[in-house]
Amino acid sequence: MRLIGLELTRLRWRRAVVVLLGGCVLVGAVILGGTAWDTRPVSASELAAAEELVEQEMGRRYMQRQLAECEERPRRFGVSDAEQCVAAIAPQVDWYVSRQPLQLWVAMRAQGVGLVTVLMGLLMLVGTTFVGADWSSGSMSNQLLFEPRRARIWLSKAGAVLGLALLASTAVLAAFWGGMALLARMRGIDVPPEVPGMIAAASGRAVLLVGAAAVGAYAVTMLSRSTVFTLGAMFAVVVGATVVMALLGVSEAWFPNKNLGAVLWNGTQYYVEPPPSCFDRGRPEPGVDCSGLRDLSLATGARNLGVLLLATCAASLWSFRRRDVP
Repeated sequence: MRLIGLELTRLRWRRAVVVLLGGCVLVGAVILGGTAWDTRPVSASELAAAEELVEQEMGRRYMQRQLAECEERPRRFGVSDAEQCVAAIAPQVDWYVSRQPLQLWVAMRAQGVGLVTVLMGLLMLVGTTFVGADWSSGSMSNQLLFEPRRARIWLSKAGAVLGLALLASTAVLAAFWGGMALLARMRGIDVPPEVPGMIAAASGRAVLLVGAAAVGAYAVTMLSRSTVFTLGAMFAVVVGATVVMALLGVSEAWFPNKNLGAVLWNGTQYYVEPPPSCFDRGRPEPGVDCSGLRDLSLATGARNLGVLLLATCAASLWSFRRRDVP
């Protein structure tokens, strides 16, 4: 614990780490503010302007002509009688002022995922820049003079990165969803009783994912001894891994995004090619699933990601214990 506390102090004094943590807070605030603005109620001036636009459109000749034609032959316009013509083809006030009201569950699937993704990226940068600076400056050898047991050094740094990632992601997500809940209460929006529990569970799993990702970035940097290599590996995984795996015919059950989604959402689905019998002219045999969708459970996704993380950490620790430190 003493070494972990020491590494946390070193983390706190890294300017790059402070900037990245500030970025986490800023991103959460920006997404919260953007959500509040995009879902704001329609003001009286906006409503009056929309009603004026509707009146202008209703007064145009082509609209009057269409309404007259609809009243004569309503079925040609998809309505059963002339009284429905105005509602069917005339402009409505909602067309000009429509905004989706705030819904926490919808926000979780949109803004919440965006926030978790950014937090994961920034805290992975924390993990790689923290130890990458030790390798580039040559201070790693000095640290081994005070603590020659390399496994303890590796584990203490990993513990510091993990602790900071868990603490930072928990604080930002708690502040974000607390602000969202306060916003919903101020606007008098009723939240279904099951939604807060779902958000809390998903946020808890997101915190664990962020912590694991930060430790994984740290382990890769300890293995490669290069921040640039780790950044390139992160870019390759995010951009190219799915494409390459798809070209190689690897099942979607192994795609990183699918496994991350399975952990975050307590299970997800992936696509597989249906059997040939599904494309025959006759009906497929009973029991054959032609939907092409398969379930990927939380346990399976966590297992796949956990095996990858453990393998990376094991290789990194073995390399740090065996290779010479300049």
